[in-house]
Amino acid sequence: MFNIAFPELVVIVLVSLIVIGPDKLPKVAHTLGVMMGRMQRFMSSVKNDIDQELKNNDLHRLQEELKQQHEGLNEELRKGMQPVAEVIRRPEPTVSETPEPVPAQPTDIETEQQKTTVKPQGIST
Repeated sequence: MFNIAFPELVVIVLVSLIVIGPDKLPKVAHTLGVMMGRMQRFMSSVKNDIDQELKNNDLHRLQEELKQQHEGLNEELRKGMQPVAEVIRRPEPTVSETPEPVPAQPTDIETEQQKTTVKPQGIST
């Protein structure tokens, strides 16, 4: 964290032992450890809060994108349904406007089959 090598750590401990004294050094070390723990928990809490906010922002942005896509699809469906709606709204033709049915003409195959009907032959004795 602070890039302190072992020899530097030994020098810091010796200077603190001389300045603070051997009787107060354990109490100061304990207090320093508690403060470091609190600082780490605080930093972890801040990091979690920032991550949560970023997730919330991402979710809001995603929700907006989905809403825009939904609106776009609705608009496309409306445009696609306009021809269908026009067909539905057309007035039905009245009886006088309906064309008379044309009688069906036999096809060439049907007429050929009628000409060449096979007559069963009887048994001759």
